[in-house]
Amino acid sequence: MRYRFLLISIIYFCIINKCFSQDPHFSQYFSSPLLLNPANTGLFSGDIRFSSNYRNQWRSVSVPFTTATFSTDFQLLNKYITKGDMFGIGIIGVVDQSNNRGLKANSIGVSTAYTKALDERGYSKLGIGFQGVLTTKKIDYNRFVFSRQFTPFGFDNTLPNGEPINGFIISYPDFSTGIIYTGMNSLQSNWYFGGSYYHFTRPSENFSSQNEMRLQPRVALHAGYNFAINEVNRLYLSSIYMNSEITQEFLFGGVMETYINNYNYESRFLAGIFHRVKDALIPYFGFSTEKLQIGISYDISTSTIKTATKSRGGFELSVLMFVLKDQ
Repeated sequence: MRYRFLLISIIYFCIINKCFSQDPHFSQYFSSPLLLNPANTGLFSGDIRFSSNYRNQWRSVSVPFTTATFSTDFQLLNKYITKGDMFGIGIIGVVDQSNNRGLKANSIGVSTAYTKALDERGYSKLGIGFQGVLTTKKIDYNRFVFSRQFTPFGFDNTLPNGEPINGFIISYPDFSTGIIYTGMNSLQSNWYFGGSYYHFTRPSENFSSQNEMRLQPRVALHAGYNFAINEVNRLYLSSIYMNSEITQEFLFGGVMETYINNYNYESRFLAGIFHRVKDALIPYFGFSTEKLQIGISYDISTSTIKTATKSRGGFELSVLMFVLKDQ
């Protein structure tokens, strides 16, 4: 256990410049709408939406990586804009801790979007959104493992690490944009596809005058389709592809929704599975009502690190809450 922890700590420290620039992500990407795409801001039926995700990863290897996000968004100016259009504004925050809690990143920002109805019934809509956040990142060298702390008698974390400082803190503004198309038909089938472009201003992550580090843009493409199988069952299919200079991810899967109350259609049970290519299988279970949706998933590692992690990946919990119109 200790040796696995030391090995992974060394690997992460050796590539700290790259790790420092990675973005947090969730397997339940569909439950974090503002983190997925700024164009999702205000794109829902209701007055106010609250969402929160929590991820705990790689507990079997070391101190787990943890990521949490929260957001709230709502619609404005409905009485003054074209019927069927939506103007949304929201607030988003992200807290991320990794590498034995030696790397911490916190973000808080504002998101806004305008969605335009493309037909009289509002069956087709096109939205564009923007998001601006203030990000603060902190490195604590005392949390890392250094080669000079290894002795003939083993590892000794009380020895000096040889660094002139204990760490550093940087802060910078960051901006993202996105676009999304949504559609539906008279049979109540729904679909969407969109894309988001993060860090398009390439903010600097310099922590010394000798380094030139800029956060590279990240592109995310996502799509989904859902349709009724019968009166009580609906199938949701979705996928996401993300690409940046140092990472690439493709995740796809499906969820079956079943109404628990066949008369009032008030409660629904959800079950499905997703696959992150070359990384993990992700079973998902959820429960939803008109005002609440709760989801639980677990990443079962299938990548090359599954031996060290004992095929364990990440536990995730998501909560979506809605304040409905005229209620």
